[in-house]
Amino acid sequence: MAKEECILLRVGDHSAFEFQRGPNDLALFAGLGAALAEIQSFETGIAIQLGLLSHRSTDSLDEFYSKTRGTLIKQIQRHLPDNALASLLEKVRNRRNYLVHHILRAYGWPIMSDDDYIRAIREIEEVRSLIEQANLEVARYLSDRSLLKLIVLSIDHRSSEVSREI
Repeated sequence: MAKEECILLRVGDHSAFEFQRGPNDLALFAGLGAALAEIQSFETGIAIQLGLLSHRSTDSLDEFYSKTRGTLIKQIQRHLPDNALASLLEKVRNRRNYLVHHILRAYGWPIMSDDDYIRAIREIEEVRSLIEQANLEVARYLSDRSLLKLIVLSIDHRSSEVSREI
């Protein structure tokens, strides 16, 4: 493990926050944080879609937010009787659980080589991309079958261009 450093991070005009870890941890945790944000966005979208498909008021969305990920996916699959999509959602659930509960242990964090960090970050990015793909596929399925009227916008993080997917 590389020697720990103290890195100061600023957020807006706020004073710096200390990040005291090895130099590779910042990249690893930034990737992990981005993937966790993608997971939460996906899970929120599924909960909202279930609420709309169930023809319930938005006040009942808390019911869907409190369900486990497996339960949410099983409920959305009732509305999406497509084997390929069901398989994709199951893969998302498994990869999400791996990312949340096991990835650091799988790579031996905090005792990782530079190559381990690179492999872990790449795997995290693959999971994040899978979740993004599943989010788009669910929206496309719901839109194509007129189950929900959805418009999906994508933002290219490098160019900041916005494009309409559906």
